[in-house]
Amino acid sequence: MGCNRGRFVFHDKWFCNTANTEKHKNWKIFLINRFSRLYPTYWACVTITAVFLFLFGDIIKSKLVILYLSNMTMLQYYLLQPHLDEAYWTMTVELLFYVYMLFIFLIKKLDDIERISVRLLFFVFVYGLLALYPKAHSLYNGLSYIPLINHFPLFCSGIIFYNIKFTAATKRRYFYLLVCFIAQVFVFKTGGKSRFFINVYEYAFILSIYFGLLYLFAVNKLKFIVNRVTVFLGNLSFSLYLIHQTIGAAVISFLQQYINWTLAFGVTLLLVILLAYLINRLVEVPATKYLRKKLHSNHTQIPAAVTL
Repeated sequence: MGCNRGRFVFHDKWFCNTANTEKHKNWKIFLINRFSRLYPTYWACVTITAVFLFLFGDIIKSKLVILYLSNMTMLQYYLLQPHLDEAYWTMTVELLFYVYMLFIFLIKKLDDIERISVRLLFFVFVYGLLALYPKAHSLYNGLSYIPLINHFPLFCSGIIFYNIKFTAATKRRYFYLLVCFIAQVFVFKTGGKSRFFINVYEYAFILSIYFGLLYLFAVNKLKFIVNRVTVFLGNLSFSLYLIHQTIGAAVISFLQQYINWTLAFGVTLLLVILLAYLINRLVEVPATKYLRKKLHSNHTQIPAAVTL
């Protein structure tokens, strides 16, 4: 089943990214699969959103062109340009994680990634402490250009959950998960969007639910949720995540002029799911397969299925 995205996008990508990394022992193959998986769908969603804003938004058209081109790179955060859809902020963090994984590949330490990642949590705690001291704000502000730091404990926990599921559940690994949990709560106020909507106690409560669900998954206690509906929605999760916010909010706002909010939300939800389905069937699946076939031709056999 596909991995769903959302505000707590990294609570599912922890595990998915680890599983995908394990499949590819060659760093070139890993990058090929990540590029072919992310960019075609992302380009389609950015283009659809830009066209929507061109037709119905009040944005200056020349500015829209700049935003569109910068967003197509997925590096708009570093180009100092806004996101066409605020959901895109997570893509920067995901790309930085792939840079980290590339480094692990290059130093040939993939089998030791759990230990390395846990040790790097020390710097996450340091980063959180720097935010508390005004004299250290220049260093803190510099590190803020690496937003992966704020979410690294989540990716680290994904690595650990993966090893619990496929290797062994040990007391050491459960202790590591506790450290990951504490580290993530500790840096709650230093990055991400949650801090604008909930407090740290609410965040810790929700985070504990996600950790609990990942634990149940790791010990094979969630098989009962796998059915045609969840598999269908899982397959649409990436395109749905990328396309839902800007267009969805505009459609709800428009429909509320004629119907109540609940009905407007329901209609909009069906519309964005339909749009995500079309993107998945017409772009995501065929483009991913095509790019992998082209890019893999000189490296390895083509994967049989499109995976996250």
